Amino acid sequence: MNEQESAVVLQEIQHLRQRCGDERQLAAMDDLAAMLEQCVATPGSCLWFAGD
Repeated sequence: MNEQESAVVLQEIQHLRQRCGDERQLAAMDDLAAMLEQCVATPGSCLWFAGD
């Protein structure tokens, strides 16, 4: 996803955090938010996901 798409997802992170059931899930959301923030702050960047 590009920086514009990352910005949209970043806005949804808070809602997703409320649905997390444990600390591992919250930590994963925090890690994702950090990557999204970096993508948003870097024009022309993309965030790629590998796997299912």
